[in-house]
Amino acid sequence: MTSNNMGVLHPRQLSKRSLWAIIAAMVILALINYKIYQQEQLLANGDIILFKLAPVDPRSLMQGDYMELNYDIATAISWSVEQDSDNHDGFMIVTLDHNRIAQFDSIYRGAVLTPAQRLVQYRIRDGRVKLAGNAFFFEEGRAEEFAQAKYSECRVNQAGQLLVSNLLDKDFKRI
Repeated sequence: MTSNNMGVLHPRQLSKRSLWAIIAAMVILALINYKIYQQEQLLANGDIILFKLAPVDPRSLMQGDYMELNYDIATAISWSVEQDSDNHDGFMIVTLDHNRIAQFDSIYRGAVLTPAQRLVQYRIRDGRVKLAGNAFFFEEGRAEEFAQAKYSECRVNQAGQLLVSNLLDKDFKRI
């Protein structure tokens, strides 16, 4: 490849392979930026829903600058899902109580939801139920504060996509 006097390559000087590599990189960057945009929109516009946290193994509670999350609702999902493999994706219906805490209703099978109900996506990986995320990252040195977390504050959209936004203490205050 040669360059002009200013060190800039002309398109005709690029090989086809280089051109395709540049196009592929631009497509990948566009997809990444679109995914980031979608998550920012979910955080900004998603409906707030709380999930009660269940205890986790104390040895894995604090690992560096993140906390492993285990959800109380996971047991109800496990009992209700017909599993034919260790990996399964689906949707559940939850009802929000007066504090916006999600209570498991059923596995979603196309029913019409009431105004108090929400559709929420779940995943089962290696036999373990996962919601929006099973880890919450925080600033170094704040492990003791986050160890007091009782609720995961999430944002959910109409499609049931879920994203963890904060952790809350027993009094529903953000940590």
